[in-house]
Amino acid sequence: MKKTLVLLLLLLVAVFVVACGSDVPAKTTTRDTTEVPAVTTPMQTEGTIPTTTTKSTVTTPDAPVVTTAPKGEKLVAEDYTVVLNGKEWVKPEIDTSKFNVIGTGMSAVTQINTKYGGYNKNYVLVNAAGEKTEASNTEVRKLGTVGMIVTEDKTSKKVDIEVHELAIEIQSSWIHVTAKAGTYLMFDFNSNLPINFVTTITAEEGGAASTAAYKQTGIYVTEKDGIYTGVAKCQVPYSAGSTMYINISVDGISSDPLVSIPLVITPMKYESPFRLKIEGDWELIERKDYVDDLVELFYNVYPRIYERFGLDDPNVPMTITFKADKNSEAIAYNAGTLIAVQTAWANSAPYDIGFFAHELGHAVQQYGNKMAYESDSWWTEFMADYIRYRYFHWGYSTKFVRFHDYENDKSIYEWGEKLNGYANHSHNLFGAYLDYMWPTVKNNDGTITYGLIDTINRVIKASDVLLYDHPKDVDNLFNKTIKSVTGYSCMEDLRLLFAKEIQEGTWRCDGFADYKDNFLTEDIPNIPNPEYPMNKPVAKGDKTAPVLETPVIEGTNIAKGATVVSVSAKGGTRYPVANLFDGDLETLWQGAKVTDDYKYELGGYKHEVVIDLGEAKKFDTYTLVNAGANSNNKINNTSEWELFVSDDGKTWTSVDYQSGNKADIASVSIGDTTARYVKLRIFTTDSGANVGTVRLYEFMLFDQQ
Repeated sequence: MKKTLVLLLLLLVAVFVVACGSDVPAKTTTRDTTEVPAVTTPMQTEGTIPTTTTKSTVTTPDAPVVTTAPKGEKLVAEDYTVVLNGKEWVKPEIDTSKFNVIGTGMSAVTQINTKYGGYNKNYVLVNAAGEKTEASNTEVRKLGTVGMIVTEDKTSKKVDIEVHELAIEIQSSWIHVTAKAGTYLMFDFNSNLPINFVTTITAEEGGAASTAAYKQTGIYVTEKDGIYTGVAKCQVPYSAGSTMYINISVDGISSDPLVSIPLVITPMKYESPFRLKIEGDWELIERKDYVDDLVELFYNVYPRIYERFGLDDPNVPMTITFKADKNSEAIAYNAGTLIAVQTAWANSAPYDIGFFAHELGHAVQQYGNKMAYESDSWWTEFMADYIRYRYFHWGYSTKFVRFHDYENDKSIYEWGEKLNGYANHSHNLFGAYLDYMWPTVKNNDGTITYGLIDTINRVIKASDVLLYDHPKDVDNLFNKTIKSVTGYSCMEDLRLLFAKEIQEGTWRCDGFADYKDNFLTEDIPNIPNPEYPMNKPVAKGDKTAPVLETPVIEGTNIAKGATVVSVSAKGGTRYPVANLFDGDLETLWQGAKVTDDYKYELGGYKHEVVIDLGEAKKFDTYTLVNAGANSNNKINNTSEWELFVSDDGKTWTSVDYQSGNKADIASVSIGDTTARYVKLRIFTTDSGANVGTVRLYEFMLFDQQ
């Protein structure tokens, strides 16, 4: 059972009036320690916290001397004395209207100053013997009183200074918390006083805020029904496996926070010498998995391009910072090892994160002043964007794949006269072409022969002279390097060759799985090898079962109420995929083409849905109720699909492939079949443009025997 200390410190106020040199002893402070049973609750990835309560009641031991003066009349602080907790306070008798001030430490002093017309020399510190003690504002803040209430009563003509204990209730089982590195934890807390708080994360329990790995100042509480509630956030550091401490304090300076809670940081998925820091305003990003995608991007892209292009250059950093910047005027920017995105832009284009990979390309280049960045300079930006294209868009996932229209997009090759066009995002294929035609290869004896791109990178890294990269200047060192590898005199010759092959259809890039230089970026410790998504459509089934003349819609529908295991488009609340298996021929499943995960398009199909019948069941007929069956436009009928069955949901057997079937209701006899899992794959969603939106009313299974 974990234990936590709940600090309870009572401040006793003794008021002493100095008359004729009278001497009164000071009160002392007691500290009680109470055990609270520990509760261990795993933290979810998104940082959500269950709402149980740990209560911490704390007051600080020392307080600044505060004297007050009526508006327009300055008082001499040394004329009045109050003793509080071993510190002697100046106590005046004042003839003013009644007032109340609530605050902590310097916060209370500031409010008193405001109340009395801005006097800032209205407090002094004296010791228990009545001797004056000097203290700076910072030192006074360290003595900040928690929950100090100063009241002045016109009738009694005196000022009373009271100390109220501060009660904090944190809405969490915050005895022992685990959290994923790099995410944000958001938690609520209640207070009985309207005090502003500071949250920090430190390496040591109760560590000073000056050593904090993360600090959030100015956490303001809001009042409702007498309860003051605040919301704090903690950005969890990228220190996988370590234990750090979340601290809540009232001043951000004290090394004795009100609450100090152990935080065990969950190890990252990727444990490597490379480190990603996450800073800024990520809580403002609406897409909840945005940061998760950036973590995947960094640990899949950066170690690979570091391995290939870094070449042990000491200037290439091992640590990179990704930042969300709500105040940035630019959509994105790079500042050394920091790559930032404007929060407004991230929310307007939530899946456009490839520029992070582009900037990581610049991080490994570190060309410095070796390149002549003139109006026709192109290599640096061209390479950074080829890195983005190959190692992000086509490097490890289907989620951000970028396609090209080889047949109709002439801009792929018509850009030779625009020299800076080499850096245009639509021309990353040229980089793929260079790596394919002149690759880096590992020889049988284990030696390496470097290809064109790797040779150019090495020449730039090793150069001690300024390099020019004009693609047509055959006499510059850049193009001489090209000729030594390819035999062609300059980069423009290679571009013309590339354009010819694209036009004639003799070269295409469908992915990088078969590239000979992949060994350069594989088998990196603790980084999984990529699966290399490829744009090679799956083979369609070779079995077409007979379509029944009379559709079957009556009888026991075995698919009714089946569990959906996976689906390409859920369909939202109006047309959910569950409608496809509810037995109702008037409820529609309508799902748009998925735009942020291209695994279906890579396979050459638009949609796919997998269902679990709960157990192996026997059937011999299936029925597909199409869009046109229920007063819908017949042009929206799905016309090409394939049906698969499986016993385990892993190994699939094709039982029917239909093409050009535009029937409103199609029933197909597939013969005696027993299976638990069924998969419907849709190639053509309609009879028109096939834009990708599926519209189906029902999928049914029957045993006609």
